[in-house]
Amino acid sequence: MTHLEIFHRLVSAGMRMRYGSKPGKAATLRVLWEKKHIIDAGFVDYYIMAFWIFRHYATSAGITVWARGATPSSIVCYCLGLTEIDPIKYDLHSVRFVNERLPYFQFDIEASRFDEFMKEADGLLEANAKDYDIPNIKKCLFRSLTSMQYLSKKKERPLPENIDEEMARYALSFPDTKDLYEEYDQNPKCDLLIYQEQMLSILKKTFHTNSIKANHIRLSIQRGETEQIADYKKELFADLQDISLNDAETVWQFLNSNPKAFLKAHAVSRIMARYLFDRENCP
Repeated sequence: MTHLEIFHRLVSAGMRMRYGSKPGKAATLRVLWEKKHIIDAGFVDYYIMAFWIFRHYATSAGITVWARGATPSSIVCYCLGLTEIDPIKYDLHSVRFVNERLPYFQFDIEASRFDEFMKEADGLLEANAKDYDIPNIKKCLFRSLTSMQYLSKKKERPLPENIDEEMARYALSFPDTKDLYEEYDQNPKCDLLIYQEQMLSILKKTFHTNSIKANHIRLSIQRGETEQIADYKKELFADLQDISLNDAETVWQFLNSNPKAFLKAHAVSRIMARYLFDRENCP
């Protein structure tokens, strides 16, 4: 069986596990989009080995692993069991994880078994050295692993109704967004740009960009690339559809209102962890 066949089978089995025998249109289209980009970019092997290490081995050994960063944005990662967060349910964008760049897997590992996990994971990779590019896979899978104490005490409290507010407050709780936090705290229903995912949605829905282009524009805004941002604006405003110039300008200003917009996928991960694990030790 080829690596591509293994990848297809693992994702298909995961789709049935997560969404049943008749997944909806949204899940089906997301999986197709992600698989195409993963295959075209030549990243299939990274996802296969991530599955064997962070899902298959960790689960069989009883070692708790929790995905963070942009990893929960990927429905393929969700189907492979690498994250327990449904990206469709939380309106997370695939392109924050699946794009032309090497996938940036980020995981927290149960602290008391971190060394054991690393030793066994390294052994699993070495055992597959004949069939996989192990040096590059190691760099991809192991570049952002954190030993986290809270993972050893699972509690599984029910998620509260106001979890969206908790996520927003967490996303705005950093020094660069202190003023926005105070504004949100006074009125949670106010119209603020909080997440990077909002930026992507605006670019796709208002300016009709594709996912990859939207992500490039987001990056330019967040990096403060003034000349590049101006070029993007000129390009988008030259082809406005179903929106007036004045309205487009208003939307553009909102899009640029918070260059420090937070990654919602990470906010979801952090807040959910507070209810699934020991609250006192959970970040």
